Amino acid sequence: MGLVIVGALASSACQPRAEAMFHIINYSQETVTVGWKSNGGSFLTLDPGEGYPYGVADSDCTNPEPDAILIATSETGKIYTYGPRICRGTSWLIGKQ
Repeated sequence: MGLVIVGALASSACQPRAEAMFHIINYSQETVTVGWKSNGGSFLTLDPGEGYPYGVADSDCTNPEPDAILIATSETGKIYTYGPRICRGTSWLIGKQ
């Protein structure tokens, strides 16, 4: 039992703190796919109410690329955008105004 607890503590110590991440949270009523405008693909699908912590570099906040814009597309084609300034410790609340 002691090894299980030590293993759990060791793995949780490697997890970044919430303030070290950018959070993407789907507040819309539909499933959305999320991707970068610059490459046109998606890297994440979120159901309503689901969230995801996303690691970003400091430069994404201090010196962002002009096309570093996140796009979420709903099942019915509604488009939500965020960026280009994407900072640690902040959240994109998709569908919430």
